[in-house]
Amino acid sequence: MTINYLKSFDRSFKRMDRAIQGKAISAIDALMEFLRNHQKPAGLGLKKIHKNYWEIRLDIRNRIIFELVGDSINIAFVGDHNSVKAFFK
Repeated sequence: MTINYLKSFDRSFKRMDRAIQGKAISAIDALMEFLRNHQKPAGLGLKKIHKNYWEIRLDIRNRIIFELVGDSINIAFVGDHNSVKAFFK
C-alpha cells in the first residue's frame, strides 16, 4: 500500500498549528497500522463520507480526508468540519 500526500493536504497541513500537525501524523500512523493488521485502534473514527473518500478523526473538531484508489491512499485534506465541507464543494 502506498501513501500519496496531495498538494491540498500539504497546504492545509501547513496552516495547522504544531499540536494539530502532531495529531495528524499520529492519526495517519494509526491508519496505516490498521490497514496492515486489520485491528482498528480506539478513537480513530474511520468513516466513509463521500464515494471513495473517507475520514479519520484527529480530535473533536479536526479530520483528515483521504481517498482509497486501488492499492494507494491519497491523503487529501486536514481541517475542521467547515473546512471539510468547503473542500467537497
